[in-house]
Amino acid sequence: MNDKPVLIDSRESLMEVCDQLRGCEWLAVDTEFERVNTYYPELCLVQVAGDNGLVAVIDPLAIHDPELLYGLLYDPGITGVFHAARQDFELFYHLKGELPAPLFDTQIAASLLGYESQIGYANLVREILDVDLAKTQTRTDWKRRPLSDKQLQYAADDVIHLARLYERLQTRLMESELMTKMEEQCRLLYRPELYVPDPESMWKKIKIREAQKFSGASLAVFKRLAAWREITARRKNLPRKWVLKDHELVAIARELPADRNTLARLEGIDARVVKRYGEELAGIVLLEDSG
Repeated sequence: MNDKPVLIDSRESLMEVCDQLRGCEWLAVDTEFERVNTYYPELCLVQVAGDNGLVAVIDPLAIHDPELLYGLLYDPGITGVFHAARQDFELFYHLKGELPAPLFDTQIAASLLGYESQIGYANLVREILDVDLAKTQTRTDWKRRPLSDKQLQYAADDVIHLARLYERLQTRLMESELMTKMEEQCRLLYRPELYVPDPESMWKKIKIREAQKFSGASLAVFKRLAAWREITARRKNLPRKWVLKDHELVAIARELPADRNTLARLEGIDARVVKRYGEELAGIVLLEDSG
């Protein structure tokens, strides 16, 4: 592996690195993204390490031609090596509407080999490679530019170690005759419902104890409010809690305000929620009354 990561921040340099990596049998891949004020994750960096030793940190915010990058990541002749791929896959599914394949997930591989089922990346690197990863950039805002040398090295280190993990884990899986099981487990991550959850089931993810006791009209409104919030958050690309917080949702389902003025008098309901969505929320409650 090259010791100093190559920063790819132009179309020309991306074309060059894609040409260098296209013949690889596998690529270790990691991403950095931000999801502070959006529903969908915003891709900020893509780090790759190839079996030819090349390590590159690709800046998609500086390169406005994502198809070049997708052509590499979605090449069916190259195995994508990820750790706990679901988060990365959610990002790619949103951006492209499909997922890169084939996949080798080091978290799944480790689980099959007897490690903790949801083992984190840092712990796996420590246990297998005897390396303690630096935590200096864990709170970095990856949207800010320019990136420092420390940020670039931190990002690159993830795929450098991921490539080494892959080599170790793949060998052990083959020796244990577990590769078929590994492929079966990885295929489970290609279910679209993992990345586009059904709005009608979102109420199940709200863990406030009071809501678990709802029945009748309150339960029906609670379910519809959770579905409405999910659809609205996606449409506006806002975090769910920016549309309606869990406790606000529960309060509306409990009190069943039939109009905007009654909604505004509920304790704990933000006035901005009433201003933006008051009529819609009251309408959801009235729908149950009319039913």
